[in-house]
Amino acid sequence: MKPAIKQILSNHKVLCCILLICTTFLCVDITGCFNNKTPDRSYFSIDYTLGTQPKQNSPKYNASIVVQNITSALAYDRQEIVYRSNPYEFQYYWYRLWASKPRKMLRELITNHLRYTQLFSHVTPTIEDRLPDYALDVDIQAIEELDASATEWYAHLALQFTLQRVSDNKVVWNYSFDTKRPVASNQPVYVVKAMSELLDEELVKAFDDMDKTLSRKMKSQKSSEPPVEPQENIEINDSSALEESEDQPRATLKNQKNSSHQQ
Repeated sequence: MKPAIKQILSNHKVLCCILLICTTFLCVDITGCFNNKTPDRSYFSIDYTLGTQPKQNSPKYNASIVVQNITSALAYDRQEIVYRSNPYEFQYYWYRLWASKPRKMLRELITNHLRYTQLFSHVTPTIEDRLPDYALDVDIQAIEELDASATEWYAHLALQFTLQRVSDNKVVWNYSFDTKRPVASNQPVYVVKAMSELLDEELVKAFDDMDKTLSRKMKSQKSSEPPVEPQENIEINDSSALEESEDQPRATLKNQKNSSHQQ
């Protein structure tokens, strides 16, 4: 056999060996991919029971309010739960998600809590057939898990509230909170549980502050209204007015006397 042919056959054998090895590794890799099960997705929602929080026996203000705009930074406008270990980096749980996006979830929670307080006669999440008296805007500034260390986790929640009077677009109330709470165990479910407790407590404080502000403004508005002018049949207390009224009949009587003498 010629040397050239021998060289070709030898190269062919080497190539076949290389292909066999690559095929073997590829089969092992594919088998491993099929055997590795994708983690199940878990869905979470902030939730708490209404029943023990302060409320009015009947609507305190005969006014309507709409929970109008719920805004947030883009980093929080997604279903994946945010976790952070430093102020400069956002990370996400790909298999631990909110049941609905934070904006939608908080709109429902805030609307239900405000309706429960009975501060207003009508509370809606959207504008209905007539304009409301007040519009409430909420900005989500943080809704996340903070990992201070491998063993120290916190639930972090920060919201900014703005209440506007619709008739003149005037802002009548501002309120904000930024708070965190350590979790019982370093698992996302306990982060959501701590966040639920935070929102419950902070909404009680926020709506109490709103109530005090509105009461104060309404009292101030009533006291600044001009007094009602007395009607003619109301007793007049002004002494000068009394003197005038007493002098008038005397002058009339004197004129009558002068008139009789002239006759």
